[in-house]
Amino acid sequence: MSIRDRGRIKWTAMMLPEHVKELRDMWEQFEREEKPINDLFTISENEERINYAMEYNLAIIFKVWRDLPGRCEEFTGRVHYINPSDKKLRIECEDGSFERVSFADVVAVNVID
Repeated sequence: MSIRDRGRIKWTAMMLPEHVKELRDMWEQFEREEKPINDLFTISENEERINYAMEYNLAIIFKVWRDLPGRCEEFTGRVHYINPSDKKLRIECEDGSFERVSFADVVAVNVID
């Protein structure tokens, strides 16, 4: 909780639920980040790292852009499958679940040796 949160918490008790929802939506849009744009060099470097990690079955730390919260998220996993037709990665996360990530949403890739 930051010093700015005190004002929001103090005044929301006297507001209607509709106003509170509008204020939350406004703060979410205010805190959204711009999607990072990767150049061709970064994209080819990410592809090489993914291929290397798949060949030796190494874990990867992915930094992926998520549209809904409007920010990048990091997670660790192993590339299980690459689908070239719809340009998506199927990643097995550390907890055993699977994520489908588009190539366009991958911001950074770091291989864990």
